[in-house]
Amino acid sequence: MQLQETGLKSHQRWGLVVGVVAFTLLLLLPLNLPAAQHRLLALLALTFTYWVTEALPLPVTALLAMLLCSVLGILPAKQAFAPLGNPVIFLFLGAFLLAEAVRTHELDRRWVEWLLSRKWIAKTPFRVLAGFGLSAWAISGWMSNTATTATLYPLAWQTFQELRTRLVRPENFGLALMLTCAYSSSIGGIVTPVGTPPNLIGLGFLTEQANVRIGFLQWVMAVAPVGVAMLVCLMLIARFMVKENSLSNETTLSLTTRRLGNPLTKGERNTLIAFGTAVGLWVLSGLAALLLEQQSLIAALERIAPTVKQVLTFLKELPEAIPALIGAVILFVLPAEEGKPTLSWKDAQRIDWGTILLFAGGLALGDAIFQTGLAKRIGELITELPFAKTQLGLTIWGTTIAVWFTEVVSNTAAANILVPIVLATAKEAQLSPVLPVVGTVIGCSFAFMLPIATPPNAIVYASGLVPIRQMMLKGLILDIISPLVIVSLLWLTSPLLGL
Repeated sequence: MQLQETGLKSHQRWGLVVGVVAFTLLLLLPLNLPAAQHRLLALLALTFTYWVTEALPLPVTALLAMLLCSVLGILPAKQAFAPLGNPVIFLFLGAFLLAEAVRTHELDRRWVEWLLSRKWIAKTPFRVLAGFGLSAWAISGWMSNTATTATLYPLAWQTFQELRTRLVRPENFGLALMLTCAYSSSIGGIVTPVGTPPNLIGLGFLTEQANVRIGFLQWVMAVAPVGVAMLVCLMLIARFMVKENSLSNETTLSLTTRRLGNPLTKGERNTLIAFGTAVGLWVLSGLAALLLEQQSLIAALERIAPTVKQVLTFLKELPEAIPALIGAVILFVLPAEEGKPTLSWKDAQRIDWGTILLFAGGLALGDAIFQTGLAKRIGELITELPFAKTQLGLTIWGTTIAVWFTEVVSNTAAANILVPIVLATAKEAQLSPVLPVVGTVIGCSFAFMLPIATPPNAIVYASGLVPIRQMMLKGLILDIISPLVIVSLLWLTSPLLGL
């Protein structure tokens, strides 16, 4: 009776029960495991069940996992809650604050309106789709895919209403437009480390468990080709969907513009300063790493400036969280209109604090899996899969499983579940974990088939222009293509990741 009063859905109510039953049974079963591993296995069953069914809010389940790690004696309390102080947590925080300032001052909308005001965009339906796709792809590298799709959705709807009477098959154009906005937002998020939580989760685990640090510029150079290739694949599908449509050469889009043509406001300028500072430091850190490899150049520069090597070393070793936090602090310091800060604390409260807690819980479980030795046992089992003992084989397995798993589990929860397993398997097989982990976290962002798979899909599905059968069909095509594109291009760009 109480469950009904909470408004939980049927699968959530079942998830609550199944999680507790699985936890209890695994605790009572006489498994041939050390006590800590036995209790952790029961906790993992409870946590994963709650994450998959969303029986509790995902961040609450993460907090519960940290709590039970301590209560069950799996980890000391100090160690169980230590992930809350991990530098990657503060990278999340800084990136979310910067993205919130962009959204608050509508810089994202200004970019979209500018792009769609270009005359060549309105020439054909496909060019309109390409304009929206490029906008979503570019913006979601810095903002969440949900916020990006929510920003584009009203503009896309307005565009559809503007053009529907001038098209041969308006329903095809509407479907293609909505799917382009959603799918491009998911694809673009992989291009930068801060574009989507799974990227940072993978980087955090590599740093904590494998002592491998991938810099901002390294990530962009290695992963951007995957993002570009997937965007091209999406545009080819969109092109096929609107091939029977045409527009008059005199057509123009009369979009309602609130920003275009007006000068930048103080808030917009300050946001650009803060954002540019963070991105500039991230890029400088990557360039410093590249320059330090050129010994002859460094020797020549030291004759001019003796401290150049120390400065470059400082920039190279600068944690990614520092530029993000510097940019975030600038937002609170620089005054905008009427003397108000560029970002107020009321604005800051709107960021996704839940994802930060979810990431911390995932790190705690990952730490427990390795500390108790359960990772070694899991890795031994997975290495029995065909080709899983090779780096390429494990990358294929991790990426493929992630692409399909994230259709039923949120991308953040999927990354928290899969990355420790892939990392453990790589260690057991004595392989470099970088390629398998990066492939897995990219796969976790590619949820295309179902409205429930990711919020962008749900947003465009609500438009009424996207039949579920069409979303599943187009999403299936991308789900099949994704692992092939991810693995092949990562294999080619692997030297950029230090492999």
